[in-house]
Amino acid sequence: MKLALLALRNLARNRRRTAISLAVVATGTAALLLTAGFMAFSFEGLSEAMIHGGLGHLEIALGSASAGRTATLERSPAEGLDDWEVVQRQVEALPGVLAASPTVHVAGMVSTASGTSAAFLGVAGDPARERRMGFSVKLRQGDPVPDAPPREGEDRVMIAQGLAQALGVGPGSRVTLLAVDLEGMLNALDVTVAGLITTGVQELDTRYLRLSLGSAQRLLGTTRVSNLLVTLDRTSRTEEALASVRSVLAGHQPPLAVVPWTERAPFYAQVEALYVGIFWFLGTIVFALVVLATSNTLTMTVMERFRELGTLRALGTSVWQVAGLIGLEAVWLGLIGGVVGDVLGAGLIGLLNAIGITMPPPPGAVDPIELRVVFVPEAFGGAILLMLTVLALAAVAPVLRVARLRIVDALTHT
Repeated sequence: MKLALLALRNLARNRRRTAISLAVVATGTAALLLTAGFMAFSFEGLSEAMIHGGLGHLEIALGSASAGRTATLERSPAEGLDDWEVVQRQVEALPGVLAASPTVHVAGMVSTASGTSAAFLGVAGDPARERRMGFSVKLRQGDPVPDAPPREGEDRVMIAQGLAQALGVGPGSRVTLLAVDLEGMLNALDVTVAGLITTGVQELDTRYLRLSLGSAQRLLGTTRVSNLLVTLDRTSRTEEALASVRSVLAGHQPPLAVVPWTERAPFYAQVEALYVGIFWFLGTIVFALVVLATSNTLTMTVMERFRELGTLRALGTSVWQVAGLIGLEAVWLGLIGGVVGDVLGAGLIGLLNAIGITMPPPPGAVDPIELRVVFVPEAFGGAILLMLTVLALAAVAPVLRVARLRIVDALTHT
């Protein structure tokens, strides 16, 4: 205890050098916290955007329909669910499940009275359930598709802005959807454009439209749905819910596949791997800078105190006690610098979030992103432990130098 207090008092002797070392450690700690917080924001934002943008936490589909599929738009009602309402009731009775929404995917051509036409990718669902699940597209103009099942001749759609611009239509316009039904026959459905939407993805906006479940089934001549998308109250319950849903549907014939969102979103895993690599790269740079800066400071401290250290040895202090004194000074630098860095990092995180910096949209996206940095509690403790480790490594060279110190040489050192 006395040795630790003595080490702390020694740091106060050369306050400017100590302050510089603490600034290096604190800055490195704050940089790591900001990086970890931005990564957490990116992971959380990307995962929630994918889940509530149409993936859901779980997908239920025929086992044969799930082989090798990752994109929801690849589903076809031809390989869909007949008794989906029974499955829906079973799944929605499970704890933690917000809703299980039926989805129909349809692709075809959309044309106007003037003869303009374009290919489309359509998604149909239950609007009321989708709102409960947090599914959303940004309505730019007009009205959403009504919750009530449409009567024949009153079908409505929401068209993405890019597709609407290509067709030259807007809210209130009449268009015709053409698609091949399950019998292999070309079918047509006259619909009214209720509103204009955006998905946030520029390429998808040139082909995307949304319609009601009844309209899509009428167009395809079926009562089947492509799949059921399940949304939970918390993303952290995905694995638990996956096991529960699989258990409930284990005896279903034909067999059903229950797939978590992570298996249907390989892009997320790629982004996660990229960000983790960047984090380790930045961490390595910070690690090296702190080691070099503090090691140099500690080495200079030892060289300037040769006579003092020699006197301690001459008075009977063991070589390991003297070396331990230098090591404890390094530990104090790491501990104090880490705590100051935690406070600095927390302040910077709060400041950045309060300012509300807007970042340009990522590649392929339409809307800008507001920068947020997440508080990651475990990162604060981890950063202090990391700095203690860094300073311990930085103290190795000075400690070894002290261990080889000869008393006579130290007392005559100038």
